[in-house]
Amino acid sequence: MKLKSLFVILTILVFLFLCKTGITKVCPEVKELQKRIEKSNVKILKILKSPVPGLCEVIVELPNDKKSVFYTDYKGDFIIIGKILDLKHKKDITKERIIFLNKRYLNASQLAELEKLVVFKYGNSPNIIYLITDPKCPFCRKAERILDKLVKEGKIAVKVVLFPLEKIHPGATNMAVSIICDNKGFSELINGYNNKNLCKSGKQKIKKSVDQMLKWKIYAVPTYVFSDGEIRMGVLNEEELLEKIAKLNNKK
Repeated sequence: MKLKSLFVILTILVFLFLCKTGITKVCPEVKELQKRIEKSNVKILKILKSPVPGLCEVIVELPNDKKSVFYTDYKGDFIIIGKILDLKHKKDITKERIIFLNKRYLNASQLAELEKLVVFKYGNSPNIIYLITDPKCPFCRKAERILDKLVKEGKIAVKVVLFPLEKIHPGATNMAVSIICDNKGFSELINGYNNKNLCKSGKQKIKKSVDQMLKWKIYAVPTYVFSDGEIRMGVLNEEELLEKIAKLNNKK
């Protein structure tokens, strides 16, 4: 067991003991705890009781506008940064909470705008996933290979939107433009297709994509957009993708 995980478990056990010894069961005030961490770059939004007796959940806003959580005791004397795992139900409570707090959606008109930015579609399944990707991003390659497998199994179809992050991946813009100009598809995207064909229409399409992503405050790749408009950033594994698709199909 990792030292960090052991520390978190031991700290929680201490809090459980203290909780039973009669310590007040009211979480600290936001202003009070914010003063104690004033040198940090996080803003406390809310403090709630956590699923674990003796611990309070602190919801914070990070400098990148994302939300996260850490935990504290009822007096606000200690801070715990780590995961709470529900062993009975085999769930990562902290991870699920962070995903919930950061859920974002595109509305119907925004989804229509996203459709205009699609470069190509891969697969024939009715289960559509939009993939916003950078042709030079290593994490995107991992996401694309997972999607490729699911498409070949007939479980999903992918609509690709190219969003090159030129400052992070120099040359990504030209790669994206050449994919459009040469009318290439998913296979070429995964294999890093690059050509000198930089047609005007390709440049215009990429500029529109970049401008729109920034307008929607989508700054990371890969990013997935599902048919209900939910935005999910970062690589999703096969299980996570299929779970989301199943939920969407159950709502129909």
